[in-house]
Amino acid sequence: MGKITILGAGIIGLATATVLSETDPSHTITIVARDLPGDAPSQAWASPWACAGWVALGGSPSEEAMQLAALDYLRNTLVADHPESETGVRSVTLTDVFGTIPASAGASRGVGVWFTGRVPGYEVLSSQGDDGPLKVRYGSAVINPDVFLGWIRKQLEARGVRFERVAEIKALGDLKGRGHDVLVNASGLASRTLEDVKDEAVIMDRTYVTVVKGHFDGAFVHRGEGVYTYMFGRGDGTVVVGGVSEPVSGSVKNAAEIHQDMFRRAHEYLPEHFPSPKPEHYEVVKDLVGIRPLRPAGVRAEREELDGQKVVHAYGTTIGGYIHSFGLAKEAARLVTESL
Repeated sequence: MGKITILGAGIIGLATATVLSETDPSHTITIVARDLPGDAPSQAWASPWACAGWVALGGSPSEEAMQLAALDYLRNTLVADHPESETGVRSVTLTDVFGTIPASAGASRGVGVWFTGRVPGYEVLSSQGDDGPLKVRYGSAVINPDVFLGWIRKQLEARGVRFERVAEIKALGDLKGRGHDVLVNASGLASRTLEDVKDEAVIMDRTYVTVVKGHFDGAFVHRGEGVYTYMFGRGDGTVVVGGVSEPVSGSVKNAAEIHQDMFRRAHEYLPEHFPSPKPEHYEVVKDLVGIRPLRPAGVRAEREELDGQKVVHAYGTTIGGYIHSFGLAKEAARLVTESL
C-alpha cells in the first residue's frame, strides 16, 4: 500500500493509474493536472488530438517491449472485457507498408520488421528484398480519444482514484508537501520546463489529422521517407486520415492545404476506399490540430530522488503515447513498487 501522486492526466498518467490500481487496490492514488479528461481540447494537451492507432514503431529493446505490452493490454484486456461502445477501443487488422527499408537498419533500432512473430496474426503480403518495399499485416487496435479519455476517468474514479486540477506547476518540488510516498512524473511536454527536471531532449511539433465520414473499417499505414500516411477506421462511420507534422515555430496551415495533401495520399494508397483525391468529395467531420511532445533520445522511465522526494519519470514517447501507453505504465508501476 502506498500514497501515490501522478502529475499529468494524459494517456500515460491515466494508464499508470490504471495499472497501479489493478496491481494493488489498496494504493491511494491522486492524479493532478492542469488539463483533465472532459475538458475542451487544448493546444497545450496532446492526448485528445491523437489519431490513436497502434503501429509497431520500434526503438530500443525496452521501448519495443512497452509497445507490445500496450498492444496486449488494449486487445486482450480492454477489448476483451469491455464493449467498444463504452471504451472507444477496438481490435483491427492493420496493413503496414514500408516504402523502403534501409539495408543498414537493424532490428535493434526498430526499423524494419523487428516485430515479426511478436504481434498477433503477422503476415507478409509482399516483399522486394532486404531493403525494398515491404507490405505486412497484423492485429492492432484503434482508440477513439473522444470516448476513451472520459471512460477511463470514470473507471479510475470508481476505483477511488482522485482527480485534482492544479495551476501551472513550475517544479516537481511544488508537489512535495502533498505527503505522497512516490510522485510519478507523467507530465510529457512540461518535463522540458519544470525547473527541477529541465529535460532539453523534450521538444514538440504540431500535427494535423482529419476525421471524415467513411466506411473504411480497418487500419492502414504507409511509411515513406520522413512521411507517415495513415487511415484508421473508428468503427462509428468515421475514418481518421493523417498525417502531417511540422515544427511549432511556423504558422498553422490552412485546412484547404491540409485536405489537398491528405486526400491525395489517401487516394493514392487506398483508392478502393478513397476513390477521389479531391477534398470536396468527402464529408469532413472535424480537423484536429494539436501539439505533441517528442523525445528523440527515447522514453524516459526511471527512478530518481529529487530534494528528498521519490520520483518515477514516465514520459518521452515521441509520436507514440497510445502506442506505448499501458506498456510504459507497467514499467512505471514496477518502479513505483520498488520505491515504496
